Amino acid sequence: MLVRTRHGERGLARRALAHELRLKGVSPEVAEQALEQIDDDDELTAARDLALRKARASRGLDHDKRRRRLAGMLARKGYSPGVAMRAVDEALAADGEEPAGEPLAP
Repeated sequence: MLVRTRHGERGLARRALAHELRLKGVSPEVAEQALEQIDDDDELTAARDLALRKARASRGLDHDKRRRRLAGMLARKGYSPGVAMRAVDEALAADGEEPAGEPLAP
C-alpha cells in the first residue's frame, strides 16, 4: 500500500521507494514484492507527468535552465538519469519547446 500511495501521490521512483521501505524496516523480500507493482512504463509515465507539471511553472526560463531544473527534480525523486532525461525531453516537447542544438541553416 505504501508503494502505491507514494508512487501515485508523490511520484517517487522505485529507487526512492526502496530506500523508504528500508528506512521503515521492511524486509528486502517484502520490499521487492511490493516494488514489482511498478514497472518501467509506470515509472516513465509518472516521471513525464511530474516533468510536465513542473515545465508549466518554468515557462519563460532558458531551455538549459529548465532542463536542469526538471532533471534535478526527477533525480531527487529517485529516477535514473536515462528515465529523467527522456521524461524531461518529452515534457518540454509537449510544452512546445524545441530542444536546443544545432542552429537551423537559413
